[in-house]
Amino acid sequence: MFDLVGKRYLFLLISLIVIIPGTISLLVKGLNVGIDFKGGATVELRPSTNITSAQMTRYLQPLRLENLDVHTGTNTTLKGPDVVWVRLNTQVDANVTDYIISTLQKQYGSQLTVQVSDLSIDNQKISVLDITHFQGAPATPAKIKTVLARIPNTSDLSKASATPTVIPTTSVQQATATATNKPKATATVGKGTPTATATPTSNAAPIPVHVVDAQAGNTIETVTLLTSSEVNSDKLVNIASAIFKGNGSYAYVISNASVSPSVASETTLRAFLAVVAASVFILLYVWFSFRKVAKPWRYGACAIIALLHDVLVVLGIFSILGWLLNIQVDTLFITAVLTVVGFSVHDTIVVFDRIRENMQRRTSETFDQVVNASLVQTMARSLNTSLTVIFTLTALTLFGGLSIRTFTLALLIGIISGTYSSIFNASMLLVMWEKGELSFKRLRRGRTADGREARELVGSRR
Repeated sequence: MFDLVGKRYLFLLISLIVIIPGTISLLVKGLNVGIDFKGGATVELRPSTNITSAQMTRYLQPLRLENLDVHTGTNTTLKGPDVVWVRLNTQVDANVTDYIISTLQKQYGSQLTVQVSDLSIDNQKISVLDITHFQGAPATPAKIKTVLARIPNTSDLSKASATPTVIPTTSVQQATATATNKPKATATVGKGTPTATATPTSNAAPIPVHVVDAQAGNTIETVTLLTSSEVNSDKLVNIASAIFKGNGSYAYVISNASVSPSVASETTLRAFLAVVAASVFILLYVWFSFRKVAKPWRYGACAIIALLHDVLVVLGIFSILGWLLNIQVDTLFITAVLTVVGFSVHDTIVVFDRIRENMQRRTSETFDQVVNASLVQTMARSLNTSLTVIFTLTALTLFGGLSIRTFTLALLIGIISGTYSSIFNASMLLVMWEKGELSFKRLRRGRTADGREARELVGSRR
């Protein structure tokens, strides 16, 4: 039979070698936390052409986005040509926008969505149309140009001024929304209340409007931007302008989610409390489950120590990966840590339960012999269970989506550590505690007549 217990100091030394570098990194550098913990924004874009992470980072460098992290991926639900971008020669007013939307919807159906973005190119404002949700096959750029061949003139918005006009009302007016990114400001007022509206007026000559370029998407690639900076509508325009200046690509905004610093700090606190609460309940559960065994609280304490070992391994490795490979942690990381906690304790309880059974059967053996026999009996079962999970997580980490890679990597590291700690740490600590090796007092050891080890304390050790 393998003498695993006899090599307990070697196993604990291996754990220290793994934990110490990560703990030092955690204390000095900390974790590279994402916007979920420090606030910021996540912007998902769909470019018209493929853009690498390095290219996107270079294009956005002039915007000075704090802690910018760029990830590229694919979204098979987005068909390549399902988005058509149309660039106009100038910035258009609301009347021209309404005309363009109504004209396109008459041609391609009311389900058509048109978003108008005003980009700043070479200190000149131009309008770009993002046209999506075609019924049937998407229209070709040439067809779009034909439909928009006669666009009315627009007023010069750079010289327009807002003149308040008082309009008396005798009935309640209800505001209506138009599906553009330039909604007209209206108000709901009571009977007999005058309403002030801003009407742009300008003496400048109207500007002719025509289509400069029309381009259909040719990729299913998406680009996700993670930044600590606030990303409002103006910043989105700057991002789209920077991408267009970079390589002439247009960008369609799929989503823009922001997290305020106050929400981020609350998330951090709740994540910490979740781990603490889980540890306390696990200690109480193990204590209760082993209440018929002498000193049951030792089992719970050793299970918690092994649990903390696994948490420190995951946190330490991700701290190193944070400053080495710029890997950020998010709320999914906390989910992974809690999952690791549950898996580690589950594996430890299996070993402890076998120790409890063997203590009733092997009454003639010493405690460390009982623990060693229990470890040998449960090792194959623990390894088989863990290896099936490890193989699955390895495949997901290597070939899964980028959005879940941090989550699966944390699980992979934690389950490997949990399997090791439940076999080679928790039970070894239990033996060392029983033998008095965790005491600060030195022991004088001798031998009894039957060859068993006798111990005499020099001072109290409990």
